[in-house]
Amino acid sequence: MEDTVIHALNCLAPVDAISIAQSAMQEFGVPRSLLESEISADYYGNARKLLAKADGVSESVPEISARLLFESVSLDFRRQVKIEGVGRVDFLMSGWLIVEVNGYAFHSSREAWRKDMARLNAAQALGYSTLSYAPEQVWNSPNQVLGEIHAMLQRGRPWQ
Repeated sequence: MEDTVIHALNCLAPVDAISIAQSAMQEFGVPRSLLESEISADYYGNARKLLAKADGVSESVPEISARLLFESVSLDFRRQVKIEGVGRVDFLMSGWLIVEVNGYAFHSSREAWRKDMARLNAAQALGYSTLSYAPEQVWNSPNQVLGEIHAMLQRGRPWQ
């Protein structure tokens, strides 16, 4: 398992490498310290950077993809933020814009869908703005996603 992770960190696209490393540590108990010891040589610099991003905070590959996208343009955000009356949100930008990345697999039941609608309505009632994206939008239309987020941030917080 460790060899697979090390090869992934060296050979795969960042989102794939980070996802594999995170999964190996969380789901299969591979110790981070073991991976770190195996990539300590100078030529593993990029692998070490990717392993550092496998921090266990993001809960899915789409969330890791969104995180890397947002970091690539230096957006101000926090991940997995708990908001009283709303619950946990994927991303909170500038303290008031909630961005969710909703994969169908986790929101495919009617009950899950209703729960998400209620959470986002509660967030808006508390003064937060919300944007919600499917993973395909993050992967296939990143400029559109970033454009919408930038437009919201430029417009500013509602009810100031």
